Amino acid sequence: MDGPADRPRREEYPDLTRAAVIVAARQLFAENGFFQTKVEQIAKLSRVSPATVYAQCGGKHGLLRSLMDSWTQAPVVAEAQRASLAATDAALVMQILGAAYLQIIKQWGDVVRVVIDVAPHDDESREVLATAQKRHNRALMTICRHLEDIGGLRDGVDARQASRTITYYYGIDGLLRTRDAFGWSFERSNEWLLARVSAAVLRSPAESLSPN
Repeated sequence: MDGPADRPRREEYPDLTRAAVIVAARQLFAENGFFQTKVEQIAKLSRVSPATVYAQCGGKHGLLRSLMDSWTQAPVVAEAQRASLAATDAALVMQILGAAYLQIIKQWGDVVRVVIDVAPHDDESREVLATAQKRHNRALMTICRHLEDIGGLRDGVDARQASRTITYYYGIDGLLRTRDAFGWSFERSNEWLLARVSAAVLRSPAESLSPN
């Protein structure tokens, strides 16, 4: 059976074309804004016809959804979840989670900002944002249940409350908001958010050592 390396070039062309169009759309959305970007501009930058942008990528909204898929289904998401569920120390789980938020926003922050900026003004883009939020919340809830299972959450905080608290601070754009508000680097913003989230949801070392 032929593997990927044995595919004829003509079969690879659609994938390569689609990838080029997505890269061009990401660049133009970030530089000019979603609404200001025209399909013709995307086509010109990716060296295809406007008809190809619609046929292979679903136009601008299809491209926005593809970019959101790349962001929310990036390998770091699954890797962070696996590492978090393997850890038995609550502070380590939070560090893994914070590092994942940091990596995602550094790699995909331009896409996150475009989706958030466009969603209030466009129904299809609002659905794209809602999908991103659902994926985030589902993955985060799995990690928070693990924190609850290993006894890492402070008294009065269950997995659902922990998930809501972490979402309040981090969400999908917390690092962007914190950086913009304070003028810090993403790294410093993550340190600040991680300290506050940990204090809000995690059992302190003293509590962990105290008898029941």
